[in-house]
Amino acid sequence: MTGLVIQMPLKLVSTAVIGLFAVAVLTALLGWHGLRRLLDVPRVPRPRALYLALGAVWVGLVTIGSMAAGTLLLLRDHQRVDPGTRLADVRCEQNGPDHVQAELKMPLAASPELYDFAGAACQVWVRQVQLRPGLGLLGVRVLSRIESVGPVRRPVVNPERGWLDLVARRVETISVAVPADAQVHSVLVSSGGGPTLSDNRI
Repeated sequence: MTGLVIQMPLKLVSTAVIGLFAVAVLTALLGWHGLRRLLDVPRVPRPRALYLALGAVWVGLVTIGSMAAGTLLLLRDHQRVDPGTRLADVRCEQNGPDHVQAELKMPLAASPELYDFAGAACQVWVRQVQLRPGLGLLGVRVLSRIESVGPVRRPVVNPERGWLDLVARRVETISVAVPADAQVHSVLVSSGGGPTLSDNRI
C-alpha cells in the first residue's frame, strides 16, 4: 500500500476525485431538472443552449474522471516509469537438466517470487503501457510491469475490464533474456525505450 501511495501523483489523484465528484453533482442537477420537466412541475424556463452546454461539460468530466481513475487502477499492477527506473531484480540459475529457477524481487515487495520451469535461461516478459498525451500533464506517461516469468503469468490485483483502451495509447510486451548464471540482474525500463538488463554482481 505504501508503494502504491508513492506512485500516485497528486495531480492525478486530485483530477480523479474532483472530476468524479463534479460528475455526480452535475448528474444530480440534470436529473432533477429532467424529472421536474417530466412531472410538469412549474419552473423557470432555461434556454436549450444551457442544457446542451451542461451536457457537453458532463461528457468531458466523465471522460477525464474515468481516464484518471483508470490510470489509478493501473498503478495497482504497474510501476510508473521515469528515466532509468529499476522494475525488478531477477536471479536465474539451473535447477536440474534443462530446468531453471527464477527469483523475482520487486522493489517494494517484502519477499521474492520463485518460479520453476523448463529451459536453459529465464525469459522475463515486460509489459509497457504508453498512456494518452493528456495523462502526461497529470504526471504519468508510461507504466510498466513484469507480465510473466517464463511461461508463468504473474497475477494482477485489478483484472482489466476494457478500460485499458480508454487510457492507453500503445501497449507492448517485450521479452528480456536473463542468463542462468545465478547472478542478480536488474530489469531497467525508461519512458523513451524498451527494457534492458543490468548486472548487479554481488
